[in-house]
Amino acid sequence: MRFWMSISLCFVLLLFSTAASAKIAFYSKRDGIGGIYVMDDDGSNIKLLTDTLNPRSPRWSPNGKQIVFSRLKDPKNTEQWYIFLMNADGSNVRQLTANADTYRDAHPSFSPDGKSIIFKRLKRKENEYIPSVCVMNLANSRIKKISDLGVNHPEWSPDGKKIAFSNVSTIGKSAANLWIMAADGGNPRELLPPEPPPPIGQLIIDRFKPKWSMDGKKILYTEYRQKPAEIDGVVRLLPQGYYYYIYDFTRRQSRRLNIPKDYRSAGINWMDNDKSIVFSAAKTKLNEPIQGPSPPFNTYKYHIATTKITRLTEHPGVDYAFDWISDDVLSVTPHGKKKVTWGILKQSGSK
Repeated sequence: MRFWMSISLCFVLLLFSTAASAKIAFYSKRDGIGGIYVMDDDGSNIKLLTDTLNPRSPRWSPNGKQIVFSRLKDPKNTEQWYIFLMNADGSNVRQLTANADTYRDAHPSFSPDGKSIIFKRLKRKENEYIPSVCVMNLANSRIKKISDLGVNHPEWSPDGKKIAFSNVSTIGKSAANLWIMAADGGNPRELLPPEPPPPIGQLIIDRFKPKWSMDGKKILYTEYRQKPAEIDGVVRLLPQGYYYYIYDFTRRQSRRLNIPKDYRSAGINWMDNDKSIVFSAAKTKLNEPIQGPSPPFNTYKYHIATTKITRLTEHPGVDYAFDWISDDVLSVTPHGKKKVTWGILKQSGSK
């Protein structure tokens, strides 16, 4: 009997020792150098993965084994950005895109099955920049253009059938809004009612960074409200507030999160299996022009049910572009076997 109890205890201890903590991958600029970092989702164990040539926009692969991101290739050319892939520990960095006429490949993210990567592309043609949305098949490296729209932050829905994105805003012509299109780029349409181009002195409302919930029934996004004003002969945009919303497809309406409106965000995403969000913020004076050096943007966790805000990082730099991945994905689990035992241990309060 004691023998089997010892075996059981060893098995439980093995589960604890091999399980990983949920992780957040993010971009941070510290000491003047930008890099991709990972940390536990309580803000501990911060680790730099790469700071070579200003890497940005990290996103986990669905199995947690890789991270896709964008960065420069040539330190002498700060205009051309390409898509790169690396292992989750920062090793084996390799370049995925390499078009000579590309001005910027950015905002990459994986398909739900991990077989493809979607990204936005700008190509230079004389003095004009031609936008598009592209998908790369990782098995054969083939790239297919699926849309000619000017797009920021394209993201597949969890079922792989739709893509959410925010369009590119043009001051005086259009505000950034949330859009949806089919996975092949067809049927693009605005998710929320568009804001009309305002006259000088009227409020401009821009919506950015759509992020799907795990069940595909909600989208998290940010909304910036600004008002143009002429100051010393120059038209400046004065911040009126920064808002955080969750759009519910079932109810067809948005719910504002209880985050102070002077918290200017540089990144946002879901975490804690959609029970919380992770975001960066810097307190910003409203109705005054933003000028001078950038204030610190640190990382916060917002628990949706309780509205509690917890600060995760504290440093004089800038954190943004977050992607959370659960410990169930990162845990050492034999391929093809269910994670029932470890899930039960966590739910019972053993962790």
